[in-house]
Amino acid sequence: MDPGVYKELLSRLPRTFVPSLNEQFQQWDFLFPSAQRVVKAQLDWLAALSPSEFKKLFAPLVAIEDRMELPKWQPQSVGINMQEAGLLARSPRYPEWRSEVTKVFARIDEATAGGIPFAQIPRLLVCSLPSGLPLKTGLWPDLAPRGKWLALAEPPRGWEKSMVAALARRSLPAGMEEVEGTWIVECSPRFSAAAGPGAVSMSWDALAAVRRVFLSRLNAIQRDLKSADQTNEDLGKMDLAGLLGPGLGDRPRVREFIRKLLLSGNGSLVFNNSFTEWGAAEALLQAQPQVVVAGFGIRPKLKPFSSTVLFEDQHRNNPTPDEDDPAGSLIDGQMLAQYVYYSSQRQACYRDHALTLFMCADSPRLLALGPKDAVAGLAALIGPIASGDLTGFLVSWLQTAG
Repeated sequence: MDPGVYKELLSRLPRTFVPSLNEQFQQWDFLFPSAQRVVKAQLDWLAALSPSEFKKLFAPLVAIEDRMELPKWQPQSVGINMQEAGLLARSPRYPEWRSEVTKVFARIDEATAGGIPFAQIPRLLVCSLPSGLPLKTGLWPDLAPRGKWLALAEPPRGWEKSMVAALARRSLPAGMEEVEGTWIVECSPRFSAAAGPGAVSMSWDALAAVRRVFLSRLNAIQRDLKSADQTNEDLGKMDLAGLLGPGLGDRPRVREFIRKLLLSGNGSLVFNNSFTEWGAAEALLQAQPQVVVAGFGIRPKLKPFSSTVLFEDQHRNNPTPDEDDPAGSLIDGQMLAQYVYYSSQRQACYRDHALTLFMCADSPRLLALGPKDAVAGLAALIGPIASGDLTGFLVSWLQTAG
């Protein structure tokens, strides 16, 4: 995108909008197609407003900005650093500002949602728990009333990889790019090899080399915002291609997604199941693939001291051998899989169009949530559902017109 096309529009937008928009323009080639389509649709809609409509939309927000102490941004300012974000957040007017920003974007989203491609196609989210968990009670009791439990002919551990492989090989909707097709985010590479090169596949284990580098740098941050900003800037420029290898390092959008994922916190650097949850949630937000598979795993028991230190690698800090924690992993997996589902429901393209399957490798049942026709279609499959019938239904349903 040529930012010059929107130069006049940028000069009229509220001051707090410009640094973020400039950053999106600068990073345009790293934005996923879904994000590019949304930004362009929003800017085109704003540019088409009459002067009076434009002023009416932004007048309350501009009035609040005029009463705030804002960073000394220039029209060409790019992004917001930690110090600037802190200044903004400390303003007494910050709650009003946030509320008004939400209202403005709600109006823009409402006006542009209908014209964005692939907004209503069928989608699939699969959350899979690993084998070896101590299954004693019903899974996902909070979500069960929203969906339907379905009996399987056999537990998924014998066929889930072939299901993912078939999903990854399906035909995509016309005009959809490969990077929007299938995403695998998991702890260990349980599904990555089966998905094949067309899918975007990342696992916490396979990213060990990158995680170690990031942990080392982040642990060296001094106790001030300037040091934190400098470290983030340095890690933002670091060449990750060699560390990530083929399939990830040579795909610029995916490479930058991983960089931001590991820098965003939320435990993704130090806890495998947190990585899976946060990675899947961010994929749903940023890339909006038609299919997302979140593969949770068995985490080790937390070690004394090292497990309570932010950004600390407990393997380096505590030489005690790792010990699996199946009971803790069951609790984590259920809760974090539920968070992934809730993340999908915050995105309009998934809210009414995504079929969500919750599975455990050792359980002969799955929980299905989503569009009534899709859930009913699964429930209509004969007897305990055979893996081939389930896979065939999913591929066929995804390839129906949205």
